[in-house]
Amino acid sequence: MEYTELADYPLPAGRLTEWVPRVDDDRWAPDPRGLSFTHQDHCERSAPGSWIGTVFEIHRRYDVDAVRATIAAYMARHEAFRTKVRRDEESGSWLRHTAPADAVQVTDRAHTEPRTETQVFSHLHSWFGETVSPTAWPHFVLATIEPDDASRALANGPGESFLLAFAADHSVMDAYSQIYAINEIDRLYAHALDGIDPELPEVGSYVDFSQSERTLGETLTSDHSAVRTWQEFLSVEDGRFPAFPLPVTVDGAPAAADPAAQSSISSWLLTSDQSDAFNSACRTAGYNMQAGILAALALTNARLSGRSSLRTVMPMHTRDEQKWAASVGWYVGILPMEIELDNAHTFGEALEAAATAGAANKGLARMPYSKIAQILESTEIPRFVVSYIDLRFLPDAAQWQGRKGRALRSNCHADDEVYFWVNRTLEGLNISARFPSSDVASTNVHRFITEFVAVLTAVIDSDCGADTVLTSASQSVVVAAE
Repeated sequence: MEYTELADYPLPAGRLTEWVPRVDDDRWAPDPRGLSFTHQDHCERSAPGSWIGTVFEIHRRYDVDAVRATIAAYMARHEAFRTKVRRDEESGSWLRHTAPADAVQVTDRAHTEPRTETQVFSHLHSWFGETVSPTAWPHFVLATIEPDDASRALANGPGESFLLAFAADHSVMDAYSQIYAINEIDRLYAHALDGIDPELPEVGSYVDFSQSERTLGETLTSDHSAVRTWQEFLSVEDGRFPAFPLPVTVDGAPAAADPAAQSSISSWLLTSDQSDAFNSACRTAGYNMQAGILAALALTNARLSGRSSLRTVMPMHTRDEQKWAASVGWYVGILPMEIELDNAHTFGEALEAAATAGAANKGLARMPYSKIAQILESTEIPRFVVSYIDLRFLPDAAQWQGRKGRALRSNCHADDEVYFWVNRTLEGLNISARFPSSDVASTNVHRFITEFVAVLTAVIDSDCGADTVLTSASQSVVVAAE
């Protein structure tokens, strides 16, 4: 499972249909449940054209009525899709309205003429970007593409199949929601088309979770330990979030008035067998794979920058009850992460440091950072972010590759942000990254990833396991400063 932009996905040529949910005006009712602080902050600061989504194949015959029923059933299961917000002009507060499960109707808009691959991409890219917004409903739109004969022959896939792609606003969806959607929509379609029991679990409502998060956030004050921890973490860089440890701009270069669209890459770092071997080295030392990934990143930083401390921000899911496990919503908090290697020279020593850093702020992700930022009067946003997710045990994970499933994100405009998403799947270890579109940023991000792989494979190839000594960078790696 890769996490990339739509431009990197091999869309087929064929017949395109838009699917747009709608709810009659009289079905919306005022809802007293509050927005999560993350949702509110997103509504106030989200950039136009920002969305996340998923694309995958459904290996069954295409049926318009079955697609319509599938979308309606999917939205009925998840209240996040059936709620909308607006800001009261007088008070400035955010007001929520919610529709019942049976209120959603789904309109199909079929394009009469077949589209080429480029035309399919251009249309989806524009439509998703222009339609999806945190303050305009629907927050969720879909498209299907029935491949033409040439595309179907080239793909060498099943005789009956079609592609489904959707875009959603981040306020109602996170990475787990994006990925769970493949299994859930496919099973709902099989039920609508052929009556097959989807065997899906009951799910809780993200709107309920939002209210609980808001209630929790309202208890935070300036003397709360979570607020003090963030304050101390940000004070190291004069109130700013940590930056990527290598240069991403040329010193002295004037800042652009409007940041350019960021560059994006997706790369497979390790095979499945190599991932198992690396995990085994971590487990033998008494730690998990997440600690191993963080340890390897900290060692990479030390080898390239010469600094013993790696400072970053790490997203963590907040699905702390079973009812949230498969629920669609934005169940994500962030952790301040500072891994201090001191005089560590071996992978095992780095593992211990990474595990210590993770345990130091355990549970802090559940405290809404957007509320903490209000208390600290900070408008800063993260600059260097590292995410790690193990996706191997999600429902139907073994089928993602055959369905050509991929999580999507829109392009981003920023001149100092570097994001790494490291995902472990049944196929191996993948990294997706976005970073500034400059020569220096591209050079240093690619070199950081190259050295990261060198650290991982050194542990895998060594007979010493956690005792593997990792003190200096590969001879081929030179840090670009400008």
